Amino acid sequence: MAEGLTAGALPLQPGDPRRLGEYDITGRLGVGEHGAVFLGGGPDGRPVAVKLLHVRLSGEPVARSRFTAALAPARKISGFCCAAVLDAGVERDRPYVVGELVDGPSLHQLVAEEGPRGGAVVERIAVGTAVALAAVHRAGALHLDFKPGNVLLGPDGPRVCDFGVTRALEAVNAFPAGRVVEDPAYQAPEQLSGIGIGPAADVFAWAATLLFAATGAPPFGDDSPAEVMQRIVYDDPDLAELPDSLREVVSDALAKDPADRPTSAALLERLLAEDESLAGRMPAEMVAEGRALATGAVPARERAPAPEPAPAPGPAPVREAAPVREAAPPREPEAASPPGPAPAREPVETPEPVRVPLTKATEPTASPVPALTAPYAALGGAPAREDGSPEGAAVTRRDNPVQDDGATQALPAVAGDPADAQATAMFDASPPDLIPGLDPVEPGRREGTAVLTLPKLRRGTHNHVLGVALSLTIGVLVGVAIIALVLWPQLREDDPEGPGPSNGSDAQAVRTIPGAFGGTWKGTATNTASGVTFPVEVTFEAGGTTARAVYPKEGCNGTLTLARGTGSSLQMTLDIAKPCSAGNIRVTRNGDGSLRYEWSKPGSARGYAATLRKT
Repeated sequence: MAEGLTAGALPLQPGDPRRLGEYDITGRLGVGEHGAVFLGGGPDGRPVAVKLLHVRLSGEPVARSRFTAALAPARKISGFCCAAVLDAGVERDRPYVVGELVDGPSLHQLVAEEGPRGGAVVERIAVGTAVALAAVHRAGALHLDFKPGNVLLGPDGPRVCDFGVTRALEAVNAFPAGRVVEDPAYQAPEQLSGIGIGPAADVFAWAATLLFAATGAPPFGDDSPAEVMQRIVYDDPDLAELPDSLREVVSDALAKDPADRPTSAALLERLLAEDESLAGRMPAEMVAEGRALATGAVPARERAPAPEPAPAPGPAPVREAAPVREAAPPREPEAASPPGPAPAREPVETPEPVRVPLTKATEPTASPVPALTAPYAALGGAPAREDGSPEGAAVTRRDNPVQDDGATQALPAVAGDPADAQATAMFDASPPDLIPGLDPVEPGRREGTAVLTLPKLRRGTHNHVLGVALSLTIGVLVGVAIIALVLWPQLREDDPEGPGPSNGSDAQAVRTIPGAFGGTWKGTATNTASGVTFPVEVTFEAGGTTARAVYPKEGCNGTLTLARGTGSSLQMTLDIAKPCSAGNIRVTRNGDGSLRYEWSKPGSARGYAATLRKT
């Protein structure tokens, strides 16, 4: 089964791992949204697909346990319509997932290369993937990323892969639950809002995936993400290309309200009903397993759960600190009562911190997600391919006129950040050892804390006098700084009438919106990357510090807050809800009396601009 895959795997690149846990890495299969996929071999010589996720964990043992625990339900999933999750672990703070290797391309690749599938093939994909979803849900797991690229077509039928990965990433706060992915074409309405996400979201994605198989196109179009999301929430797709046997159940599965959709077990019950001819066209083994899942019985091909993952290798055991409690103020030890012996602590494994140079991080290239398998010869597909080329499974990224790709990515969580004590995922960048005055990170010390080592001063009269003089000097300088930074601006603002909506000179700094900007302005913005246009309406309050921005096409209303500006140009921040994206706005007065309105976001190459005229 693995010969075609081995031949089609790309050579390892510099920086690729040669071993992850117990698995030897022999080739690269591709890079997807969540991580890089490698061809590996287990201790028994069995070829496997190893996905090394992009996210880096914080280095704390709790992060490892959360990640592996979140994948535990996925590892219990049985059924020949699932590409089994065999193992999961963490290597040098990088999580990885080991999956079964399937000999065939993804549904996305097959349709992209050969066009829509016929009715019989769509029926078999419908039943097989419904069996897989029912098995996933019965095990207490969710997929939440069901799409054509995660349906692999092997010689014995379809296999669903990558279930459990989304939940595992959410468990370590790699991204928030309910986030909107780069291409929302197969997301359910509740996933776009982030509210009420459950098994029904997988049922919606199942129906959308079948429409892709039958039509060769995403069911809600392939326009900008904002337009696609609007159609998902409000429009119903055309079901005419579906076989008659699937049209009604797919329509019910696409209900906007998750409570109105059938469960995955109910899908199987309807698809494989005794009075339906569809069951007679399916393999007997698939029908038996589907009916068992629909009724809650144990499927005939129940697989034993995969063994629990072995503990990730780590450094030699060290003495762990006591459980973390609320920090108390530090106290100086009393000289008269020396401290007693410390209580004994059990040794635990503490991951060794990873140090990387403080260089600009590079994002993974947006290359297509490969099929983790060799060519496909079942389900009425084409003859087996020999080139082993990676799958073009990644749906083309579309430019959103208002939403940028940064809006769908979670910020890395920093260890020790009091704002989110639960954050356990981060892209770690520790200071290099060669920075003067920085000690290497010692076991037990939290990463990200720089320790400055100063030379010890000898005790003596001269040092004492020098210390007193230094303290006085610092005190005087601090006082001067306080006067300069706090009191002086207040003295300048002592005008009894206060600042008003003065236009001021073009170069003069302003603290409020000048009168020349006041009023309501309208125009048409253009996405600088895609050329897509959309209307914008902005209302400025002269003499105030905020403005209102309206995007009628997307149905978004946001608030602009003045950060700094002059009489001719304002720098403002845009706070707005999805599907639009927050960012920075620059508003500049043009010579003809119009305004130049420009949106940007740090770290993103996307943007849009408009010429606004007063109404």
